[in-house]
Amino acid sequence: MYLDDQTAIVTGGASGIGAATCRILAERGADVVVADLSAEEGEGLAESIAGADGGDASFVEADVSDEDAVAGMVEHAEKTFGSVDVLVNNAAVASQEADSRITEFDDDAYEFLTGVNLKGPMYAAKHAIPAMLDTGDGTGVVVNNASIAALIAESGMDIYTATKGALVSLTRSIAVEYAPDIRANTICPGVVETPMLEAAMESEGDSDIPDTMASMIEETPLGIAEPEDIGRAIAFLASDDAAFVTGSTIPVDGGYTAQ
Repeated sequence: MYLDDQTAIVTGGASGIGAATCRILAERGADVVVADLSAEEGEGLAESIAGADGGDASFVEADVSDEDAVAGMVEHAEKTFGSVDVLVNNAAVASQEADSRITEFDDDAYEFLTGVNLKGPMYAAKHAIPAMLDTGDGTGVVVNNASIAALIAESGMDIYTATKGALVSLTRSIAVEYAPDIRANTICPGVVETPMLEAAMESEGDSDIPDTMASMIEETPLGIAEPEDIGRAIAFLASDDAAFVTGSTIPVDGGYTAQ
């Protein structure tokens, strides 16, 4: 199992892409810190991983928009498993109600969306990278989960789109600043079968999200993705198989942006 002796932190790890990533990393030998706001889901996932073949798992409750909570998350990983080797910044929020066109956005929406989608990964990198460097073995990896919204426009979601584009630029900066000790890459998923998608598809009223999502699925050459499809891409980037891959932005979108 090619992630033996590695410790991975996965934010937003209790469900969807995060949960699939936690399972896959553990199956490949990593010890996993499941970081999430949902204690019930997160603890259950960690227990199921710990009882299976592969790496161990531990849950920590963490609001990534709170720097003290993020610092505690990294400290938890070091105390529990002895190191931090992989950081997967997966936690994110999208909200049609909060988001808007640039001419209509307000500060509350901006603070909410950037707090999780941009400040969260920045706080996590701020605290996890020093922990990675402390290992001294040049194995540090950061994988940031952005979105195809970083590559193409999503009408009416200008703040969300901006946070994802900024995350791509942040990843490149980390890759250059901390090479060769730290590798950093971004993945950009397309439409994935997750609880977040289910909630979006159930939007009512004037929302055009259900129609937009249905159209995107229909137009994606490979159709809709499962969370495991994204988790396997993350596991590849976390492994030595991707030892010469850094600063890259990789669409995992079933060919949507290739058209």
